[in-house]
Amino acid sequence: MYEDDEPTDPNLVIPKVLRGPAASLTSAPASDAGTSNPPPPPRTAGNIGGPGAVNASSQIFLGPIDSLMKDPTITEIMINDLRNVMIERDGKMSYSGFSFQSLDDLNLVVRTLLDATGKFLTPESPYVDTSLPDGSRVHLVGSPITQKGPCITIRKFPKTSFTLKDLVSKRTLDFRMNEFLIGCVQARINLLISGGTGSGKTSLLNALIHPIPHPAPNVTFEDTPELVMSHRNSVSMQTKPQTPSSPEVNARQLVVNSLRMRPDRIIVGECRKGEALDMLQAMNTGHSGSITTVHANFPRDALSRIETLCLMSEVNLPLMAIRKQMVSALDLIVHVRRYRDGVRRISSIMELTGLEGEVPTLQEIFLYDETAGAFRCTGFVPTFFEEFESRGVSLRKDFFA
Repeated sequence: MYEDDEPTDPNLVIPKVLRGPAASLTSAPASDAGTSNPPPPPRTAGNIGGPGAVNASSQIFLGPIDSLMKDPTITEIMINDLRNVMIERDGKMSYSGFSFQSLDDLNLVVRTLLDATGKFLTPESPYVDTSLPDGSRVHLVGSPITQKGPCITIRKFPKTSFTLKDLVSKRTLDFRMNEFLIGCVQARINLLISGGTGSGKTSLLNALIHPIPHPAPNVTFEDTPELVMSHRNSVSMQTKPQTPSSPEVNARQLVVNSLRMRPDRIIVGECRKGEALDMLQAMNTGHSGSITTVHANFPRDALSRIETLCLMSEVNLPLMAIRKQMVSALDLIVHVRRYRDGVRRISSIMELTGLEGEVPTLQEIFLYDETAGAFRCTGFVPTFFEEFESRGVSLRKDFFA
């Protein structure tokens, strides 16, 4: 990256150290991908367990990016080519000032990650989605999908999960929204958290887990472990991909089987496929107070997304039947968004109030006014307010004034 190569992304910050040729962490001369001695490919089934294998319980050394992994202010690391290692800090993307001197160095990091997680990256299976022993989420993509070497994305796992109070201090929400959401959890309101990639859905979900009363049994489901359950009487389940020797265990199977475990609440880290229908049915059959997340750009888009996921369940239900299930099951949509200043905020809290004809109706309770730079209450009192009173949640109606 040179000084005249300015990025167009307004959220991208270039540190001064990179206004010139990219810095290198190694002393060896840079190698050309087209030399006669090509670097060894990332780990394949042929060399699994070979020299250099890393014990998953040991500390993992990741060479040039090791210091980035240890920096608590960095939340994400993205390596899309040798010269530019991107990081996310305080919600903003920037160049780290780190680079790889050769493709060999980058492949060594890939092999270390694969050895630590027991995964494979082959031309037949050129991508891997996994997690490190510390919980950090790792996504790898290799040849032939990528043309200039493997790509690595690491979403670091926080040592401790945020509470809602922590998120207030980070300007994700204000004190009144905090009190309202705690009341919703205690009153067993079914919540859907929506937002785009990297908007803070999982952080908010973790924060909403904290107010769940003890010791009722809760079950969580995830593809990669990101939820922190401090409740003693809880079970954390994880999906399992298909391998040559064992079948896949997907989220639908986990949700269905968990119902035999008498869970008080069900928490799905993210609805991605047909498990959305099972989640709605669980919410409608005595598992109130359940929570899940979904990728969507706007609250109403979140409802369309849930409908689409339910149709992926291969259960032959008409759209209106799914829509009625959804309206009956979901009470509240909490939408999060990452703003231009890098802060992840709750942009809207909306109640799903019913159907008007065939269209779900939404009523906004709280919002973030970007022009004023402040959170606002709309004055609408949620229709489930009586649930607060019956559950002993001390919120008055004038709270929403």
